Amino acid sequence: MTASNELRLKKLPSTPPMLLQAAITRKKPSKSPRFPQHTIEVANIRNRTSQLRRYNQACGFADNTKTLSISFLHIQAFRLHMKMMLDKAFPLAPMGCVHLSNIIVQHRPIATDEVLRLSCCIADNKITDKGYEFTFHCEAFCGDELVWEDDSRYLSRAKTSVASAPKAARAEPRDYAHSQIMPISRRDARNYARASGDFNPIHLHDISAKVLGFKRMVIHGMWSKAACLAALAPKIDSPAYRCQVEFKTPIFLPVNVRLDYEPQGKQLDFELRDKKGVKPHLIGSIQPL
Repeated sequence: MTASNELRLKKLPSTPPMLLQAAITRKKPSKSPRFPQHTIEVANIRNRTSQLRRYNQACGFADNTKTLSISFLHIQAFRLHMKMMLDKAFPLAPMGCVHLSNIIVQHRPIATDEVLRLSCCIADNKITDKGYEFTFHCEAFCGDELVWEDDSRYLSRAKTSVASAPKAARAEPRDYAHSQIMPISRRDARNYARASGDFNPIHLHDISAKVLGFKRMVIHGMWSKAACLAALAPKIDSPAYRCQVEFKTPIFLPVNVRLDYEPQGKQLDFELRDKKGVKPHLIGSIQPL
């Protein structure tokens, strides 16, 4: 890595000021947008026990402050996502980008007192019939050891020259061996905003959500993934594992949703659906490494 394609920050940037800047950033993408090729890196990251405790409580993880919850570092990685999207070289407006999927790999449990180095880059991008897709790839190191990875794929909706794919027939909902009801309140969204620093208005109040085009406030997508991981934690045997999810439909609050799950060999499949078990909000799987 050369100095020309690496940006080293002294500390993690603060999320709320970047969200304010993102709200007023307007960009019109070209027909073939070019994405930044550099990597952002922050060293000497020390995670605060108080923030981890708030995060665990907001998402439903056990109040264990000896190791980081597998999804906790995503809220640090998200700061680097925002930093990258606010770069002048980034071709799309940050607001309105839809989070399509997320993959987290935990190579081993990370102690809360370990000093980490976090890096972020754009791993790939493509033009689709729905707009412009791009993926942030983040890595966490302890010394030279890779301990954690995160891939987040986003979509910026736009008209493109790519022909629309034929609509596939709607598949029948899968039957799972186990299920449980999960109530989600408006307070859950606000608690997650405080724990993560992600104060996007669509997650804070019905009024601000309606201004931005939603019928009611919605829960953060990464809260829903974390809540599933917290609920399924007793079923996960390996300390090193990979969890991938696809975000399907927004979850409007307040609501009761249904977590369906079933082991498939060593893999654990799960879905977060509406209470009737028909409409999918999130589809995921967990595989031991």
